[in-house]
Amino acid sequence: MRFSMQTVLTAKMLFKALLLLGALVLAGCGGAEVEQNPPPPVQEDNTNYNGPAPQTADIQLFKLTLWDNIAANNRCGACHVQGNTAPAFVRNDDINLAYAAAVPLVNLADPAQSALVSKIAGGHNCWLASDTACADTLTQWIRNWANSSETESATVTLVAPPIREPGASKALPESPALFGNTVYPLLRQFCVNCHAPDAAQPQAPFFAGSDLSAAYDASRKLLNLDQPELSRFVARLGGEFHNCWSSCDSDAATMLAAIRQIADSVELTELDPALVPSKALRLGDGVVASSGGRFEANQIAFYQFKTGSGVIAYDTSGVEPAANLSLQGDISWVTGWGLQINSGRAQASTQNSAKLAQLISATGEMTVEAWVVPANVVQEGPAAIVSYAGSSTERNVTLGQTQYNYDFLLRRSGSDFAGMPALSTPDADEVLQATLQHVVLTQDPVNGQRIYVNGNDTGVRSAADAIRNWDDTYALIIGNEANGNRQWQGSIRLLAIHNKALSAAQIRQNYEVGVGQKFYLLFSIGELIDLADSYIVFEVAQFDNYSYLFNAPYLVNLEGRALPQSLTISDMAIGINGKEALTGQAWLKQQFELASGTALDTGAVLSTQGTIIGAELGAASDEFFLSFGRIGERQNVRTGISVPVQSIIASGSQSSDIGLKTFAEVHASMSALTGVAQQQAAVAQVYQTIQRQLPSADTVDTFVSAQQMAITQLAIAYCNAAIEDSAIRQNWFSGVDFNASPGVTYSMANRPAFIQPLLDRLIPLSPQNSVLRADAETELDALINRLSSCNGSCSSDRSRTIAKAACTAVLASAELLLQ
Repeated sequence: MRFSMQTVLTAKMLFKALLLLGALVLAGCGGAEVEQNPPPPVQEDNTNYNGPAPQTADIQLFKLTLWDNIAANNRCGACHVQGNTAPAFVRNDDINLAYAAAVPLVNLADPAQSALVSKIAGGHNCWLASDTACADTLTQWIRNWANSSETESATVTLVAPPIREPGASKALPESPALFGNTVYPLLRQFCVNCHAPDAAQPQAPFFAGSDLSAAYDASRKLLNLDQPELSRFVARLGGEFHNCWSSCDSDAATMLAAIRQIADSVELTELDPALVPSKALRLGDGVVASSGGRFEANQIAFYQFKTGSGVIAYDTSGVEPAANLSLQGDISWVTGWGLQINSGRAQASTQNSAKLAQLISATGEMTVEAWVVPANVVQEGPAAIVSYAGSSTERNVTLGQTQYNYDFLLRRSGSDFAGMPALSTPDADEVLQATLQHVVLTQDPVNGQRIYVNGNDTGVRSAADAIRNWDDTYALIIGNEANGNRQWQGSIRLLAIHNKALSAAQIRQNYEVGVGQKFYLLFSIGELIDLADSYIVFEVAQFDNYSYLFNAPYLVNLEGRALPQSLTISDMAIGINGKEALTGQAWLKQQFELASGTALDTGAVLSTQGTIIGAELGAASDEFFLSFGRIGERQNVRTGISVPVQSIIASGSQSSDIGLKTFAEVHASMSALTGVAQQQAAVAQVYQTIQRQLPSADTVDTFVSAQQMAITQLAIAYCNAAIEDSAIRQNWFSGVDFNASPGVTYSMANRPAFIQPLLDRLIPLSPQNSVLRADAETELDALINRLSSCNGSCSSDRSRTIAKAACTAVLASAELLLQ
């Protein structure tokens, strides 16, 4: 079969491509050098201790791990000393009395539940801009004390949640009309200077942009129709005094009235009376899963990315100075803890990063541990996920990505200053995937370098070299190198750096603990099975900004009672906001049988499976419940959850021998044909934007018009870069003068000097289904004729613009796409 470019890329499409080309602005490569941020000011403190010696080893541990860190005048030492505010747990006249005052305020079994932590988390005398970061740091100091003491690990205590009947909730309509007539005018008038994509200093979310639909989508999670007063728009004005345009109280009331107009116009989503439901819960009704259980000894930098807003990611390791990261570029916070890096980096100061070189050089060992979600598997360079370096050629250590591989670059006795040669996971194993992964690098002078992924040793090994010549003037950076030429894209959910090499067992332990904010949701079913205080418990996490992970349900009775009779639970579904979810129903076709007398004090496991449920109103507002086809004596004969019907058609015995290039193959092919690197700034930016629109399957039956438009956009970027590069342009068209007018450059005599090299370059092969050379020349000739006609008023760069359009017509055609 022969394909004409006319059938793949019409003249109208080419003209649209030409208009887009006129608006392209090429971004330069490179980046800033390592920032030399000034050190924090030195403050007088309360830590000059000259009192009696500690009476016990535990009091000495208290002093070293907690007292020394909180006794400064800019922390607890400003008040809680002798003769001032009670309790005097940081008094500096007698450490034994300070210890006695501190013990009732800490929970060594579960440091996060300590009274001291709760107080700081509530905003009491936090020494950082984030109460959460202060609380996490204080938790770590208490945990350091606990880990050195003879204490038991924290356990989660389940408590009965509030009783809430499911249903009777309101959901935002699909149409933005109500929003456009009520809340949007306020946002557009008073928030446009920041929360719009075209603002001078744009700040996400872009709920004040000119596109109403996009603004509505950005506002959905900030609106609460059930309790309008709890909407984030209202809280930001009334409680946080954020960007008020007159009086904050008055502005909050105006915003509240606008949201209530939407709420009053939306009908309740009533629960289907045929359902057999549990009681309902919101995420905040759950029991917070303990963050303990990780192996954290010798941890010298620790980032959980819990802040959720602002431009600082805090180091909460408790090892000072804190190497806090400054967010620069297109970086957003991930719901449920994490950073999404599209471009830019998160960087610590060189002064505070110096602790890494000093503490790691002292032991000769190290571990870099991260939970990451690579955006794709085509990044190269290697792209710098985590790097402690001065540039892409001078580093101490880097965790990088090269397509399907993780790379471990380390300055050591057997390497150069760039940490080469790198240790990488095997190409054939394709260990790195664009999904949530736990990756760990370890180094010690006996075992050398090792790489672990998802708790498993990848088996790669290096020579047992020692760390040598580390430079303490480098900066810790996430997402790029200091000179900006190793951009990595993806999400990072946790980063920990240790100055000891973790063992395989310790790495496996940290992998099994998992990552992110997690809750235990206790769905009350006592009334349904006639056994009070009975609950089905799920571990629930905010998987990302758009969904929740429900995992491993089990049945428990908080009073420790056993089942008085056998129990059948079948067709269990998860409901959200008054209705059963359309997707993610992992247990809908399962049946659980529990025998009479089954003990429920520690929980009876129903399933070890998990599933993803889409978010609707946001974590603060989404309401969940369970429904059942059968539970005990109660039954709902479902006609089936209303889900879209999939039409499954048996494939024929024959399939086309023509296939499509997938997204990575399209990208690589365009790069190889044009000679423009995939990492070229403008090309990489376009690819990242349209990647999901490119073909993901190689069967021609899956091709849709949206994929052709994505291919055209990428071709425009490549052709623009190639034609604007004087070296590439001269190599392609040595006999063409692009500075002349189109009438001269593309005269009938000169035109073959352009068309023939273009086709030789972009259609180097001639397979059986290739376009006829004469047909391609005819179409390009017609295109050039149309674009050369500008009534004598052609711009000075018109000849190059025509070259870009012709290049795009060939590069975006079926010649490249089909295989």
